[in-house]
Amino acid sequence: MLVTICSVPTETPGAKRRRKQSDGQAGIMPKIAITSLNNWATRNGFKECKFYDIDMLYPSDSEVEKYFRDNPTDVVGLSAVVSTSYLQVKRLTSIIKKVNRNTLVVCGGYLTAAANTILKKSEVDICVVGNGEIAWVGILNFVQEHLKTGKNKYDYDKLLEVKGIATLNDEKKLKFSGYGKTLPGCEMTFPDFEYLKSGLQGDVGAFKNYFRHFSANEIFAGDKRSYEKNRKSMMVSMFTSKGCVAKCTFCQRGSKGYSVYDLSKLESYLKHLRDEYDVGFIYVDDENFGSNRKYTWEVAELFNKYNMLWSAMGVRCSTINEEDIIHYKKNGCCALRFGIESGSQTMLDIMEKKFQVEDIKKAIFACYDNDLYSPPIGYMLGMPGESIKTAMESGVMMGEISAKIGVPPSLIFGQIDPNYAIPLVGTPLYEYGRQLGLIGQNIDEEEKYLELVSNVGAYKRYYINFNGAPMSEVVFWDMLVFLEATRKYEKLMKNKSVNKKWIKKFQQVMEVQGLNPHIRAKQKKVAVMGDAGVKEEMSFSQYFITNFLKQHVIFNKTLSKFPRFLLYPIVRYSLYAEYLMQKYWFKDSHNLHKNINKKINSKIRINKEDIDPAKTTQSDRSLRTIVKKKITQLNINNEEKTLGMLTGGP
Repeated sequence: MLVTICSVPTETPGAKRRRKQSDGQAGIMPKIAITSLNNWATRNGFKECKFYDIDMLYPSDSEVEKYFRDNPTDVVGLSAVVSTSYLQVKRLTSIIKKVNRNTLVVCGGYLTAAANTILKKSEVDICVVGNGEIAWVGILNFVQEHLKTGKNKYDYDKLLEVKGIATLNDEKKLKFSGYGKTLPGCEMTFPDFEYLKSGLQGDVGAFKNYFRHFSANEIFAGDKRSYEKNRKSMMVSMFTSKGCVAKCTFCQRGSKGYSVYDLSKLESYLKHLRDEYDVGFIYVDDENFGSNRKYTWEVAELFNKYNMLWSAMGVRCSTINEEDIIHYKKNGCCALRFGIESGSQTMLDIMEKKFQVEDIKKAIFACYDNDLYSPPIGYMLGMPGESIKTAMESGVMMGEISAKIGVPPSLIFGQIDPNYAIPLVGTPLYEYGRQLGLIGQNIDEEEKYLELVSNVGAYKRYYINFNGAPMSEVVFWDMLVFLEATRKYEKLMKNKSVNKKWIKKFQQVMEVQGLNPHIRAKQKKVAVMGDAGVKEEMSFSQYFITNFLKQHVIFNKTLSKFPRFLLYPIVRYSLYAEYLMQKYWFKDSHNLHKNINKKINSKIRINKEDIDPAKTTQSDRSLRTIVKKKITQLNINNEEKTLGMLTGGP
């Protein structure tokens, strides 16, 4: 039996990449899911699966076709990590089936939350829903037995004995076998770089993209410990845990639970990285670093044992304290970045973050009190319930953090653009959009939506207005956050001195970031990605108002003293005028300017009663709960329509 596993890009087929794989301050994350599938298959008696790294190599259609003609395959596994890769899955499956109609195509990853649409609109034969290793081996066993029969037609009833898969029966009806088991932590493995290298078709240069010299990363380049004698110079990204303890309502999650690795395997992996790849720096990209306290302390000690400096980018503020921070820094930690999304308790509750605004400040302040760098926190805007008030609350917290550190918001936050929420398939946010009638009312509409969000980023220009706010407010939220941050900072810093040490640190950060062409372009002006790729010299003309505001207004100390009722309407309606020019003059085709931003049904909009802390619990204020509540209301009024909206995937 011939088996090939392929990585899947997210870019729209035929589009240029936003940046080279060799760009960026951290190396490409090694494809752990793919190596894990192969490792579990070989452990269960199958020979090594071939690997074709389509994501890294980014081949043309003819090159993909040539590969599959030269490498006949009975089963192809596509790793579609996110739902923004739908068009690539559709493209690749059509090429694979063109070469051999009998090749069984299996798709896994978070995209399979839309299994019904994928199976009916692409040439995928089977979707793996949830963790894939055990289901993958079950599928391989099924195919192996099928090939022995010599029959062409698969017995799908037999196939559905494998848990964790979705497929279509003979009547083209979706069948889901139920969620399967997850590998225990002791069975989870780390990336196999030799296997990853095998997928690059001899491209030695591409393999180097998994690593970066530490000087390319602003966190490590600015830490004096990085220059100590005998420290290895290369950096690699890795996970030290799998999964998440939270269920944020905007987050796409194809599997449940939180698992940690076997520490003996981690130690062997670190030694291998140090000795074989000259690695002395680790960029930890966990979703929930620190949630298992005892384990994480031991992880930090292992990093230190192998003389590695490290940073963690997915820290939950409510599961870390000052004692943890001191221990991590002692054992080589250079930075901790917290996933918070908002400075408004209203929005945190809607997102189901399950922590308080005070938890955020306490964690970040503890880092700086102990001389540990914490990179600028990421903000998300535009969830249902977002308003002028909640955006201002986020700005206030940003200003409080800046004042605590003693560094102006322009230095800390000036290089970030707040994210705008993207409704990803399988999330409560997506389901909310279905109820509003904006997306996914049937298979055809869900496919159009998957096409719409292929190759998008969490930027304002891709925003779909599920919130119901007027567009003049929507385009103002991000600038409002910065205006409020500056106002709050200046008020709190009155008669106080700035922190020259931390100012120097953030200046160094900007200098290192500026060495990267992708970030340097962003520092100068708003980066705009067009439908065909990176381009957009026209970004300056389209976004001249936004650029002017970023450079001269939102961080302006003098203007921060102006009354809000004078300054804010000018900024708001200047941005709205820019939006109208983009839509009608420049004919901008980004999602923000599509007709899908229509007025939403008042019966299912989030109102004050839905999120009033005096009348609701924190659980009541979660978008997940609100969605269920609205479904009940709609069932009473229009049961048939609601059932139609809710069909579309397992």
